[in-house]
Amino acid sequence: MIRYKTKKDRLVITDNKTNVKYLIREQLAVFTPRPLGDPAGQKTVSTYLKLLTRTIENNDYIELPSDNVPLVLVGDVLHWLRRIPSESISCIVTSPPYWNLRDYYVDGQIGQEKTPEEYTDKLLEVSNELLRILKKDGAYFLNIGDTYIDKGLQMIPQRLAYRMLNEVKSTGKNRRKIGWLLRNQIIWYKPDHMPSPVKTRFTNTYEPILFFTRDDWEKNVYFDIDKIRIPYKSDWEDNNIGLPHSLSETEYKRLLPEIEKKNNELGYNGKFRGNEVNIGASPGGRASVTGINYIKKRKVELPQEIICDYLREWREKRNISVIELDKKLGYKYTAGHWFRKDAGGSLPTLEDWLKLKEILKFDNKYDKEMTEIHYVLQTIRKHPDGKNPGDFWEMKTAKFNKNHFSVFPEELPRRAILACCPPDGIVLDPFAGSGTTAKVAQELNRKSIMIELQPKFVDIIKERCEEIREVSYAD
Repeated sequence: MIRYKTKKDRLVITDNKTNVKYLIREQLAVFTPRPLGDPAGQKTVSTYLKLLTRTIENNDYIELPSDNVPLVLVGDVLHWLRRIPSESISCIVTSPPYWNLRDYYVDGQIGQEKTPEEYTDKLLEVSNELLRILKKDGAYFLNIGDTYIDKGLQMIPQRLAYRMLNEVKSTGKNRRKIGWLLRNQIIWYKPDHMPSPVKTRFTNTYEPILFFTRDDWEKNVYFDIDKIRIPYKSDWEDNNIGLPHSLSETEYKRLLPEIEKKNNELGYNGKFRGNEVNIGASPGGRASVTGINYIKKRKVELPQEIICDYLREWREKRNISVIELDKKLGYKYTAGHWFRKDAGGSLPTLEDWLKLKEILKFDNKYDKEMTEIHYVLQTIRKHPDGKNPGDFWEMKTAKFNKNHFSVFPEELPRRAILACCPPDGIVLDPFAGSGTTAKVAQELNRKSIMIELQPKFVDIIKERCEEIREVSYAD
């Protein structure tokens, strides 16, 4: 967060959060916006540096909302983003002003830059702050449209995404380097798209929604797909072979002859036979070659954290190191994974669990969960609550147009928030506009922060939400 350099008799310190430069010259503190004390220069430069670092790191963070009343911050987006605490936001849903398309009649607006490069430069500054304030398991949904120059599409969403993935880096609370990970490019198809008089190209009917998360060691994301499943258009049977979806070990052994008989009757001779390497990840493709197939699985999959703590406790009781465990089990660098809670952690296999029990002499507390197995049929199964909506979202454009002509549909933030913001999380829209994200977040009982440069739009947000808290620079 703090970087500094010496130059002759002076020390220049820059706060990356606010981009404010502080100067210490000849042991005299000369800077704004707040005095550090000791104007006579009695303290050493190192003392100034310690005090200044403490001042900057605690400088003017906003108070995060505690209920679902939207907090609306009026003013420059970077000014306010730099005052949001690091790793505090669960879900970001926004649509910045598109380049060279609209004029919102306010100084400092994004979208009026001379070139697409200048426009993406500005959005990269915003992206850097968003990366800092996003939680480890947070999500960022960016709806951004494209623009033509001299009849040529500029590929602005793709330019921005590429630069975000390659140029935007930050440091998380654990001091590890983090960046952006692009999970999806969602297509928002507009069935009621605007008609176009163009005669030398096709009419534009969609906009991309870029779904980003943090790219770090763990690559976590809070994602509750069950909240946004959509109904199936037709009924279909996911298992028409007359076999149960799960079997005990005894049942599986008894049914093996029948399974083999059915596989022989199916006699698949499709395009992947003899060319299995090209099946890919398709469940249907794999099933077409493997036929009826059951795999062995635990009935209950306990969270890694629970077993990790349990095994750590017993390993410490027996005073056995991880290296010793590996030796006793005949492994190299395997046992260590059972004592980790991060992305490198894993659960012991059933066989390893039984061997660990002999070595560590632990009790029977988790024996049932770790050793009880069944056989599960590998098939394409229909989820009872509907299907994953996929990356093609058909949504009509919003009709609301009072003093604002760029409003995205409420279904867009609703899907993003339901899937990626836990009930106690905070939603952020750094380009709030007419307040669609605020309205939806409030309806879903989520806390939210909105940032908007144009004061006139705040009145629209007030009309659309039951209540808001408004803060401007003067406050």
